[in-house]
Amino acid sequence: MEANSGFLDKKMFNGHNVEQPNNRNAGQAQTTERADIPEHVFIEHEKPKPKESTESSQPKPEVLDLQILYNYLGQNLEKNGYEDALANPDTSYMEEQIKYIYNDLGLLIAKIKTYYTNHIRNIDFHIDTRKRCGMIETVDELLSYKQTVLEAIQKVSEIETETNKGAGVSQNLMLSYRRGFRNGFAAITYGTVLSRKY
Repeated sequence: MEANSGFLDKKMFNGHNVEQPNNRNAGQAQTTERADIPEHVFIEHEKPKPKESTESSQPKPEVLDLQILYNYLGQNLEKNGYEDALANPDTSYMEEQIKYIYNDLGLLIAKIKTYYTNHIRNIDFHIDTRKRCGMIETVDELLSYKQTVLEAIQKVSEIETETNKGAGVSQNLMLSYRRGFRNGFAAITYGTVLSRKY
């Protein structure tokens, strides 16, 4: 029985490279032997990022439609005017900034008109090719969509005409900026003159 148990003990420990102590130095050998700890316990490797497809890596074309113009026109520039007055309290600076706002709006309108012109050209191409293939329902949908785009172009042109005349919704930008600038003027006057007690 004892012979068998010795055989089992040796067999079990041989798999782990542990030897039975035979002399006094064997105890020291056991204490200096280090247990192998897997690397992943202490070191965290970065997982490779999945490769983006070529479609998602290419930038999408910017959409410049009527909604972008409405968002621009819907801004309240009162805070901008107020801060500009505090930084540079000069009416000539205010007029320069208003001119800049007009020019910026004009540039945006020109970009939107170019966007729509290219979009109409693309729609016309699809109408022509689908018509040749006999896709009547698709052509009807494209024609209806083209009409919607043409109405949007008409609205952009109306806003442009009003802006050039100094009228219409674009005036909200100028009015809010002027109001803010004047409030900034008033704040400077109050802070430097009216707040003093004599």
